[in-house]
Amino acid sequence: MLTVSHHHPRVLERRMANPHAPRSRHDTAMSDSNESPRVPKASDVLVLSLRARILGEGMQPGDALPSEAELIESYQMSRGTVREALRLLETDGLISIKRGPGGGVRVRHPDLSQVSRSLALLFTADRTTLADFLAFRMLVEPEAAAEAARSATPEQQQWLLELGSQPCEASPSLDWAPRFHGAIGECSNNGVYQVILGAMHRVLEWHVFTEALSASDIERTGDAHRALAEAISRRDAERAAKIMRRHLESFEAAVAKLGRLHEPVIAPDSWRTRA
Repeated sequence: MLTVSHHHPRVLERRMANPHAPRSRHDTAMSDSNESPRVPKASDVLVLSLRARILGEGMQPGDALPSEAELIESYQMSRGTVREALRLLETDGLISIKRGPGGGVRVRHPDLSQVSRSLALLFTADRTTLADFLAFRMLVEPEAAAEAARSATPEQQQWLLELGSQPCEASPSLDWAPRFHGAIGECSNNGVYQVILGAMHRVLEWHVFTEALSASDIERTGDAHRALAEAISRRDAERAAKIMRRHLESFEAAVAKLGRLHEPVIAPDSWRTRA
């Protein structure tokens, strides 16, 4: 028998991850605001089934899934239900759909844009502060820089040196800065660092407005990037971690000076420009 909990989905995710943890203020608020049981829709059931097939069977990009007509027949669902399920899987980045001759439903793998958008939504909804975001970066990025120094290939070392030597020109988004940090995650050749740092810094690239940083702040950022690239290219893991830590501390001080440290990392109003 299917039992449906009344808790908010994100509360369930957190509780399942650590069932003995005390409920947070955010969990309580979300749970209390969503007390009606939610019966899974038919499209949700189909999504779960197809997702299990794609991931559980290790299907590769380009592999074919049953056509819309075949899914309607095998699952005995309406055309609208099947289309809604396929749309959800397409949004998740698990499939691509091509209409017409030679088309069909094909497997694909999610890219960082899906992860970045999910993080952006969560950060905005929870009003995650820059202080929290920087605290996480301080824990992760020095170690990622050290791992890049140990693991980067010669081609990746050269790539980082080229990125680090690019002129650090001021722009509304300073997109060259998060791009460099994402590249360090890539050069760590660690799958977790690659995904987390790549997604996090795409969030910064999209949403964090830094036009108020001074010219000296921007210059220090460029100097830190060059020093990081050099330390990584020399395989000096200890120095790479130390430079990254100092770099993040300097950025935190600049943000604190602007009075932004305890403001949301993604301002809710920033979504208006993406509507």
